[in-house]
Amino acid sequence: MRLVAEGLSRSFGRRKIFGPLSFEVPAGAVLGVAGSNGSGKTTLLKTLSGLIRPSGGCAKIFFDGEEVGAGHEPRDVPWCIGWVAPDLALYGELTAEENLVFFQSVHGLPASPGRARALLEGVGLSEHSHSKKSLSSLSTGQRQRVKLAYATLHDPAVLFLDEPSSNLDADGVEVVARVVAAQRGRGIAIIASNDPRDLGLADETLSL
Repeated sequence: MRLVAEGLSRSFGRRKIFGPLSFEVPAGAVLGVAGSNGSGKTTLLKTLSGLIRPSGGCAKIFFDGEEVGAGHEPRDVPWCIGWVAPDLALYGELTAEENLVFFQSVHGLPASPGRARALLEGVGLSEHSHSKKSLSSLSTGQRQRVKLAYATLHDPAVLFLDEPSSNLDADGVEVVARVVAAQRGRGIAIIASNDPRDLGLADETLSL
């Protein structure tokens, strides 16, 4: 599979945010997106993921197997998209495990507490597998780790990470690195950040 952007651009009114941009990200690759605050990093990720529509051009995901040569806009295949961003809101009144079990159902997956616990262990939160603590009572860094677990619970083909190491300590940054390394094995990762620790995970960096 691969993600292809062709003449992609986004404007809000008369204000041009980015573009036109054309690039391709193959399977197994990690693309970094860098730029000053307000340069459009988050807007680019939202456009690539289908959360907002482009003003011009297009972004498509091409799959192998039964869909050889078939390009799909990301919004048409939401099951293949994983998303982590500062504004991602999970349910604060639920525990970390309850959030993951709930979103398994949202993604059409069997509700599996075992799978949820494995994901929490993978992001260094095994102690919260059976915890009764609500998500809102966890630290900012712990909630960020839960977001990483949430984004990968359906093994997405394309994982979008917006400032993934924000509010994380050294151990948390290592978790991000492990998540990105695992993503290489199933598809593509695109990271928007100015943190050298995040951009150091990328094969190449697009500067806005």
